[in-house]
Amino acid sequence: MAINPVNPEAIGVFGLFATVICFGLEMLGVGVKGADHAKLTRSLGYIAILFGGVTQLFTSVFMYLFAIAGDNSVYLGTIFAFFGLFWVLVGLFFLKGGDKKVMAHFFACGLLLTLTFTYVAFKRGLIWPLGIDLIVIDVLLLTLIPGWYTENPKLSKFAGLCNVIIGFISLFLLFPQFGI
Repeated sequence: MAINPVNPEAIGVFGLFATVICFGLEMLGVGVKGADHAKLTRSLGYIAILFGGVTQLFTSVFMYLFAIAGDNSVYLGTIFAFFGLFWVLVGLFFLKGGDKKVMAHFFACGLLLTLTFTYVAFKRGLIWPLGIDLIVIDVLLLTLIPGWYTENPKLSKFAGLCNVIIGFISLFLLFPQFGI
């Protein structure tokens, strides 16, 4: 019996979509007035680990093992792996705490890697929607670096808006996986 692997991008992109929308809405203050912030933070941690982390790591493993995306498998698998690990780290931060300035340093490292992903997307002609989504992620990380150093609420709101935009653009990565 031959194994016919299915492209797992849909689950990875859905995990990204669900995570950035939840984080974005929370950062914009939608539906959180009067919320228990300890529970809210824990919930975001779980969402980050399970939806942002596990789904994208799952996708990256399949991209690497089965070369599902052809010549783009290693490139896309690396993107999914980085962001899967990114969300696991963010989730653990939300669950266990830590130093926001160290996380800002991590965001700076992530920005360098994401800028490289963006360059490669444009070089390979993967401009819409992947390249544009990566540009917004670049802007998000540029915002999070000073945002986590200063805890400026305006930067947090802008980061929330970036997350929602990333989620919206991600739908254009998700829909083709369903034949839409």
